[in-house]
Amino acid sequence: MISFLRSECYPIQITGWPLELMAYAYLVVSPPSMRGQFQEMAAAASNKTTSKKDIKYPEIEEEALQFILDSCESSISKYSKFLQESGSMDLDVTSPKQLNRRVFLKQLAVDLCTSERRILFRAQYILRRRLRDIRSGELRALRLFDNFRKLFK
Repeated sequence: MISFLRSECYPIQITGWPLELMAYAYLVVSPPSMRGQFQEMAAAASNKTTSKKDIKYPEIEEEALQFILDSCESSISKYSKFLQESGSMDLDVTSPKQLNRRVFLKQLAVDLCTSERRILFRAQYILRRRLRDIRSGELRALRLFDNFRKLFK
């Protein structure tokens, strides 16, 4: 899960990230000159749009993906810190029954964080590859070709 503000959290899944997250990233990185699209971006980010369309702004896609990658890496860092600290948690409990419950809950939290961190690592990998492709110009050339092809339709 990537958290931006208290009210802005988007679930990252093994299959990718939701359209709302991409819309939010577009909104965050968009320059003032895109003011006319802010309403559409905000509606898509908050899932208050009537259609489930994937909005795209190729001119700021690289910045939006970088924003998501930075947020993803920040979350990975927080999970890693928790996992590192959880290895040295003091479980000084006098009741053996209570100790077993605490050990179980601790292990459950560690397992959950480990799984979520794996998902974030996968998203990080995908984002880095997409950014590399964008920066290498391969996707720009494909977009140019698509736009050229649309002229003749």
